[in-house]
Amino acid sequence: MGQVVDVQILDGSGNVLWRGSEADYPAALGAIDPDNSALRMLAEGDPEHRCARDDVMRTAETLQLVSRRGTPRGFLTTLPRGAVLEAGVEAFNAQHLAGLEINTVHFPLVFDGSSEPMRELTSQYAEQSRMFELAEGDGKLKLAYAADPNLFAWLKDSVLQRARLPYAMYSPQPVFRRFKSGETNIQRRRQFNVPDVHIWCHPDDVAERYLHALQQAADATAYWFQHDYVHVLDSVAGTSHDTDDFHRQCAKAAGGITVVRRLAAHPKYYAQKTGILVSSGYDLVMLQNLQLDEVNAPRFNIRTDTGEHPSLIHACVAMGGSRLLPLVIGRGLAGLGPQVIPAELAWNQVVFLPLAEKHVGRAYELAGPLWIDGVRTAVDLEFKRPIGARIGRLRREWQPLYCVVGDRELNEQPRFQAGSGPGITQDYQEFLAEQLPGWLRCRPSTPVGAAPLPFANAS
Repeated sequence: MGQVVDVQILDGSGNVLWRGSEADYPAALGAIDPDNSALRMLAEGDPEHRCARDDVMRTAETLQLVSRRGTPRGFLTTLPRGAVLEAGVEAFNAQHLAGLEINTVHFPLVFDGSSEPMRELTSQYAEQSRMFELAEGDGKLKLAYAADPNLFAWLKDSVLQRARLPYAMYSPQPVFRRFKSGETNIQRRRQFNVPDVHIWCHPDDVAERYLHALQQAADATAYWFQHDYVHVLDSVAGTSHDTDDFHRQCAKAAGGITVVRRLAAHPKYYAQKTGILVSSGYDLVMLQNLQLDEVNAPRFNIRTDTGEHPSLIHACVAMGGSRLLPLVIGRGLAGLGPQVIPAELAWNQVVFLPLAEKHVGRAYELAGPLWIDGVRTAVDLEFKRPIGARIGRLRREWQPLYCVVGDRELNEQPRFQAGSGPGITQDYQEFLAEQLPGWLRCRPSTPVGAAPLPFANAS
C-alpha cells in the first residue's frame, strides 16, 4: 500500500461527511452509522462481534460443504453441497455479467513468465514467492495466479479497434496462489476459482465504464447483504481520475458509505482501486473489486487503431466458496446474520415435514409445484421421530426454510418457517411469489444434486 495523503468519507449521495488524516478517520467512521458492521470492523475491528476464522472452516466442514480430508495443506475439496452453492453463485453472476455485456474467453492455467514485461507484471508475486512453477527445468512455466498473465501475453503488440471499445471479457478459471502454510484458511486457499473480468476502454470512456461496473457490483452486494457494506476507493494522487467529482460519482454508484484514500504513488499497476467490503465477523472480506489500469497497455505495447494506449478495468465478480461462503458462515457465527445458508444457495431450499403418515401425501402435493419450478425441495419422511428433533436437525444443518404439514395443512396452506430467527407470518403464496425470482436467478443452468454422502461422519 502506498503512503496515504488524505482520507475522505462520503455518503451514498456523494456528500463529503468528513475529511482528514489516515490516523483520524477510524474514529470518524465509528460515528457515521453504528449499525453498519463493515464500518465498525473498518474502524475498530468490531471486537464485540468477532468469531474465529478457524470456527468458520470447521462449520463449513460440519455442514459438508468443503473438506480438508486427504488434501495437501492449503487446499480444499468442494463437496456436493458446496458445489450447489458454487453453482448458485455462478448463476447469480450471470445477470451481473450480462449487465457488463461480457464475452467469455478461457485462458490456459499455465503461462510463460520469462519475458521482461511479464517479469514486471509478476514481480511482486515473484518477490514474495507466491507463484507455483512447473518442474520443466528452465523455470519459465508458472501456474496462473489470475487471468492477467495470459491476457497480456495474448494481447501483446496488438492493435484494438477504437470503434469496438469498450470490450468486456470474462475469464473464469481455477487459479493458484502459493500462500505459506500459516496463511492458509477458508479464504486464502492455494487453489480457488476466480471469475475475472477485464473491460478494455478508450481513455475518454473509461470513467463512465468504471462507474457502471461499480454500480453493478454494489447492486450485487446489496442483494446478499442489503446496505451492510462499505466501499473503499484508493486513488493515486495526480492521476487522471483523482478528482473530487470522480470520487463523488463513485460514492453515488456505490450507493453507500465510501472511504476515499488518496495515495502518494502507485502501489501496483492501478490508478484507482475499488473494494466493496463486508464484515465476516472475523475480518472484512472484499466481495467485489475493480481496478483502473493505465500501466499495462503501454507495458505490453497494446494500442488502439487511432494510436492511443487503451485503459483497462480489472474486476472480479462475487466468488462462492472463498468469499460468499465464509461471509455467510462467519456472519451467522458472529450474530451479524442468521445461521442459515441463503435459500438461493442451499442444497435444499425448502423442506416439508409431515407430522404423521397421513400427512405425507399432502406434503408431496405441496412439494410438486416447487419441483416443477426448479426449487430444490425435500420431504422429510422421518415422521416417527419427534417434530422438535427433526426441526433441531434442520437448524443444525443451517436449513433456510421448512414447512410443517399437519391436520390443519390438509385443507389450508402451510406457513414457511425460517431455519433461524423469528417465524415467517407472511401468507404462503405471497412469500413464495416474493422469493421465487431470486431462487430462479440462482438456479444453475444444469441440475446440481446434493444427496448426502454415503459414509458416516462425512466431511
